[in-house]
Order: sequence, then structure tokens, then C-alpha cells
Amino acid sequence: MYRQARSLTAAAAVSGAALLAAALGVGPAEAASTSARTTLADSRPAWASVQALRSAAPTTDYVNIRVYLGWRDPAGVAKVAHDVSTPGSSSYRHFLTPAQFRQQFAPSQSAVTSVQQFLRNAGFTVVSTPTNNHFVAAEGTVAQAQSAFATTLGEYSAYGRTLRAPESALSVPASLGSAVQGVTGLDQSADLLEPNNSQGNAPNQNHGAPGVGFRAGRPCSLWYGEKTVATPKAPAYGTTTKPLAPCGYTPAQVRGLYGLDKVAADGAGQTVAFVGATASPTLKQDVSRYSVLHNLLAPKITELVAPGVYRHPDTRQQVPGDFYGEETLDAEAIHTTAPGAPLLFVASSNARQDFDASINHIVDGHLASIISISYGFSGENVPRGYITSLNNTFLQAVATGIGVYVSSGDSGDDVTTVGTPSVDFYADSPNVTAVGGSSASVKPAGTAPTATYASVDDPASALNRTGWVRDFEVGWQTGRDGLTKTVTDNVTSQPYELDGTFKSALPGVFGGGGGGGVSQVFAEPSYQTAAIGTRSGRSVPDISALADPSTGFLVGQTQSFSNGTYYDEYRIGGTSVAAPLTAGMAAVANQVAGAPLGFLNPRIYSAYSASGSAAYYDVDQADQFGSTTSDPLPSMIRVNFVNGEDASGGLSYSLRTQEQTAQTLHSTKGYDTATGVGTPQGAAFFAAITAP
Repeated sequence: MYRQARSLTAAAAVSGAALLAAALGVGPAEAASTSARTTLADSRPAWASVQALRSAAPTTDYVNIRVYLGWRDPAGVAKVAHDVSTPGSSSYRHFLTPAQFRQQFAPSQSAVTSVQQFLRNAGFTVVSTPTNNHFVAAEGTVAQAQSAFATTLGEYSAYGRTLRAPESALSVPASLGSAVQGVTGLDQSADLLEPNNSQGNAPNQNHGAPGVGFRAGRPCSLWYGEKTVATPKAPAYGTTTKPLAPCGYTPAQVRGLYGLDKVAADGAGQTVAFVGATASPTLKQDVSRYSVLHNLLAPKITELVAPGVYRHPDTRQQVPGDFYGEETLDAEAIHTTAPGAPLLFVASSNARQDFDASINHIVDGHLASIISISYGFSGENVPRGYITSLNNTFLQAVATGIGVYVSSGDSGDDVTTVGTPSVDFYADSPNVTAVGGSSASVKPAGTAPTATYASVDDPASALNRTGWVRDFEVGWQTGRDGLTKTVTDNVTSQPYELDGTFKSALPGVFGGGGGGGVSQVFAEPSYQTAAIGTRSGRSVPDISALADPSTGFLVGQTQSFSNGTYYDEYRIGGTSVAAPLTAGMAAVANQVAGAPLGFLNPRIYSAYSASGSAAYYDVDQADQFGSTTSDPLPSMIRVNFVNGEDASGGLSYSLRTQEQTAQTLHSTKGYDTATGVGTPQGAAFFAAITAP
């Protein structure tokens, strides 16, 4: 099959050689000569192996590419980024304006014009070039791409999908070699970009919005430990009574968890941007209703589409509804921790690409002082040109005073997805704040009549008012062990009793966890070396926040149920929750400081060194609870609706170990690659992070 497919492209290859010759102004034989071209190193993804090759890519398929140009004076860019973000530097917080950055570091117009002409001569349509000249976006066909970049595009079996990639390294005319840094879009690595959220209701992560309505199973607790269930025949971690999983924490409970109800700031004046695939048609009305029900300020939301995103709606991956939940989650999480901050949503293509263009659009236009990104790749198996190009965008963000907050991933140490311990890209960039995940116990600050907790969506309910505190936090590394009940169990009314047998030995199978580890791509940045000592690379995460879907965040969204489509609320988790919650807290910090603080990592680590546990809650299961299955590890019984909607389809039960022992990531005293420096500790965090 592969040989036949290749023979069908022969005519296209011949005509492509003629196009290439025209682009270079030479004859076909000379065009094919390697002496006339510069090879782009690391321009193929690691998953595009000979063994995984299945067929040739259809020559008429569209490709949406960006040819990236590097910054002029890369060392100068790095120095500016370091100096403006490092306390003690004479340039600290003297951020460049976008115009100043472009004047000093943007690729020259002549270089951009040469790239544009090369692409047009090869048959591409040039779509856009941003004002910082960072890339030239163009659209064409597989045949034109093969000719222009002197390669063959094949289709590979990778990660359970069929993905396109070059069969050999890309090359460009030698005259462009010094300007071109990388080319994105020829391979389909972007298809591996996923939202880092989870309902935790399926064996693996269930990304994006639910296709049909989803609700947390009942019974569940209004706060951690509000309801318990006796498990006399199924003891675990030394007890025969377990808390029932919370129904999903309200904004008031999350604000109490991080002491935001004790801080006289709400992020006012600090625009927080977030990116996502497609745009939910009900975003504004959903966040507005959510705000009314949970006593938040009315949201201020702007939506836009970055120029030059993929414009062919007939591509093979058009699943816009899969991403509506991510967008809604991001908005409501940011609005929870920074209810006064305006929100900006920048939509990307629903073909799972163009995120780099969306991020560049925000940064180059300085459309926000903070960016939240709840998407990432599993591991670092992304072409190096893509990594370098996007990291350059993050460098511009640092130099111009924009803080970028990225979810660290939902697959723990990535052994289950990549095969070996790994961190995720984008979170591995030393120019972003990588946000890991925790599992949190939130309780009332005092004892109050239970009647005041009657309804989760009643603004008058204590669930939606101040009065909540952290009991404890551990790292989020879920162990999931199914529990088969007996027919005599009582699981519908209090007191609850659930007996039976576990499906596997404790702690059960891995059910998702916050990403972390040490990068094999990026060196350790100086702000980490000074605070946590020398390591072999950039350590992830930097800081953490609520992420465990079993102690998850309550999200309100229009969904499709069996009895109609309407607004309802469900529990969700993942570092897609942690990143926007932290981005909102960064907006509060900016307001407290009186002006944007920019890239916070140097301050995060200097506050860690100076104040230790004063600024951060030290997430430390090992010392607080132990680290083996014979220790009293925090865990809970979770009830799920089998149909995801109601009890009519039956109930399923499982024990959820909040930080299981089988992962390589564990929360310990001080910095760790499970939760970074810890989680924000209320007013002390904001005092330390904004100190002169």
C-alpha cells in the first residue's frame, strides 16, 4: 500500500521540483543539490520513526504552516528578560514596550520579505505576518510543502492516531538559512496538544467538555468530610470510615482555601488572557449566570480570533464542542480568584493547531498582563524548532512584562503516556510559571447550622459565602480502586455503609496526577539553582493549586442532557483548574503591587528562600501522613453516575487515594517535583511576592 501511494505522487513531485527551481531561480538539478540548501536540525518529531510509517500523505491535503524567524541578538533578548524579572537588577520591572522589543530584536523586514517570496514562489498563499515578524503564516498543499522543503510527508502511527510528519529533515534555501529557525505545521504534533482537565469519571482523562450533560455522582459531600461512609469489610489505610468525595468546591470555598477572602484586592485593572480551541457560543451567559449564583462580580469578557488561524473548516478534526468545557472552566477559575479582572479569550483553530499564533498575538500586542494556558503536550517529544520558536514568544512575554501560567499536565510523571519519566511542553519552558496540582481538604472555619448549606447554587447559602479554610493539601496523584458493593449496603441515605471487595491491591491503578519532573530540553534556570540547588535541568512545577477532580472545582456550563440542553454545574479537575486559579492570583498580586510584576518565577523562588512556609503551604504528604500503603494516607469514597447524568443508569463506587505511592512524584518537605514550592498561603503569599 505504501509503495502504491508513493507512485501516485510522482507527478506531483516532478512539478514540485519545477516550483522549487523557480523559487530559487535555478534549474531543477541545481535545486535538488544539498549545497544550495540549509538543513533545519531537529525538524522531525521523535514519533516519526521508520517503523511507524504507514503511507504517504495525500498530496492534495491542506497544510497550515508557520515559518519561524529567530530574534536578532538572542543573547540580548535573554539578558533583557533576566534583568527585568530579577529583583535586585537595576532594570527590574523596567519592561520593554512592544514597540521597543520589535525595534531591538524583531527579525528584519528584508528577511521576512525573502521568506514570503520563497513561499509564494513555491505555490503557497501567505496568510499573515505578525508585527513582531516572528513568523510567516502560509497555506498550501502537501505537494507544495514537499517541494518547498525538499522532503516527503508521510503518515505515521503514533499515540493511537495517524499523524503526518516529514520523512526526512526539512531544508530551506541557503540564503534563508540564517533567518529561518523552524517550520511548524508540516508535522501534526499539534494534534497531540490537549487540555489538561479531567472529570475523573473515565478510566483515562476525559478531556474537554462533556459530549452530553455530566454531573457529579450522589451522594457527595458539601465539603471535605461533611459526609462519611462506613466500610467495615473494606478497610483502607487503617480506617473503616472514609469521607465521601466533595460535590465540587464553590468559588467561596476555593477563595477560602487560598485566603483570598482576607486580601483587599480582586485583580481589578489586570487583564487576564486565556487561549483555547474554538469558542463556546454560551461562554458569556454561562459565566454571568455562574457569577450570580456564586456571589461573584459580573464578568467582563472579550473574545477574539488571532489573525491567520487555519481557515479550512473541512479538515478531518472538527470537534468544537470537545473544547467548550475547557474554555468555560478557564474563565470561571480565573474569575473565582480575580473577580475584578477583565478576561480576554483568544480562540485558536478547532483543528487543534494555531495555539502558537494565538499566544504570539497576545504577547506582541500586549493585550494582557497575564496569560493562562491550560493545554500541553505529553512529554517533550515535539520538534525542537517548535519548542525554540514558542519559547522565544515566552521570552518576549518576559521582556515586556507579561506573566504566563501553564498547566503542568495531568499524567503525573508521564510514564503511562510516554513510557519514561518526563515533563510536558509548554510547562518545561523556563520562561513560564508551571503550575502543578494538589488535592485539597476545605472545611468550614467554624461550626455552623447545617440548614444554611441547603443549596449549592443559592447565593444565600453558606457554600457561596466567606467562612472556609484549608484543612490540608497533598499532591494530586490519584490511585483509583474500584469497589464492588454487596446487596445489603446502604448507599442512598445516611448513615452510609458500603462493603465489598477492591478490584486490585491498594493504592489501585493510576488515575491521573499533576505533571512534574526535570526537563531534558531546558537547562536549570538561575532562579531555581539559587533556591533549590543544582539539578540536571529545569524542574517542574514551580507552584501548585487545586487540581484533583475528586476534590474538584464546580463549573457551570450549558450542556446537552437527555431531557434538553441547559445550564447546569459539574465537578471537574486537572491542572487546567490549577493554572487559571493561579493566573487569577497573579492578577491580584499585580494589583497589590500597584503595577504588573511580569514573570513571577524569580520572585516565587526568592520568596521561598526568604520566608519558607510563611508564603507557601508546604504540600508534604510524606511527613504529614506517610508514604506507604500501610500509612494513614488521605483517601475517599467516590460515587459516580454510570451514565454521567443521574442514578437511573446505576452507580459505581471507587476508593480514591489522593496521592498514591506508586508514582515517582511525591510531595515532601520543601521543594519537590510533585508540587513545586507548595501552594499560596493567603495574605503572607501576596506580601512576600510583592515585597520591594
